[in-house]
Amino acid sequence: MVLWIIGILAITILCIFVVVKFRKTLAHNYHRLQSISSHVYRSKHGDIEYLLRGDGPTILVSHGITGGVDQGIGFSEDFLESGYRLLFVSRFGYLKSSIPDNPSPELQAEVFKELLDYLGIENVFIFGNSAGGTSTINFAISYSQNCRGLILLSSNAPLDNPSGHPPKFVFKNNFLYWFVMKLFGKSMLKMFVPKTVLKNLPKHEIKRIIDGIYFSALPVTKRTEGILFDLFVSNPSINNEIPFDMISSPVLIINAIDDPATLIEGARTLSKK
Repeated sequence: MVLWIIGILAITILCIFVVVKFRKTLAHNYHRLQSISSHVYRSKHGDIEYLLRGDGPTILVSHGITGGVDQGIGFSEDFLESGYRLLFVSRFGYLKSSIPDNPSPELQAEVFKELLDYLGIENVFIFGNSAGGTSTINFAISYSQNCRGLILLSSNAPLDNPSGHPPKFVFKNNFLYWFVMKLFGKSMLKMFVPKTVLKNLPKHEIKRIIDGIYFSALPVTKRTEGILFDLFVSNPSINNEIPFDMISSPVLIINAIDDPATLIEGARTLSKK
């Protein structure tokens, strides 16, 4: 009887600890998002969240899956130098951006152009990461006169063989998403980090990567529609008959040879096209 009571108490304490840990992470991320002074433009296809920073030639930053303007800001800090005006956007279904009835990468490119017209920006360099690459490619094709250059970093590409992903319902509940990532986040890193690299990383670096890739997506419920759009519509569309030869601006494709998420064969195929 005593052991049974101790067991119940231990389980209760563990549950309380888990819930407190989750709520702390979620509250921190809500505060982080609220601190971003973004704006919302009401396009003819719905709301689009954006943030414009800096001075100089404009770079439109198109984030990857589970992203938003916050992820775009993080990428710019890692990959883009000062001396540019950066236009961060949340693509369809992410954060404050709505999703139209029939979303597509082509339609997302059209909304990019509409936003540029609203802001009075004539041309941009357009930077696409991962799932965000598909809409930037379509922008470079459809609006070549407004595209000074296309930069693709670990972009979705033809012949890309994406790794597996959690089922849809994981992205529809904040606690469930957090709990799954707590349990399986480290093992799922092999989807993004080569095994030869992963086995030599110190614990603090692994934690930093897990936080950056997975837990920064919280609250995931504010990104659910965008994630599902990327997984089941936008990413697969890259293998459609896309007229890549209509891209007239300079293109820079960056992809690691051993990247398990965006295979080098896809980047090479895109380069040839």
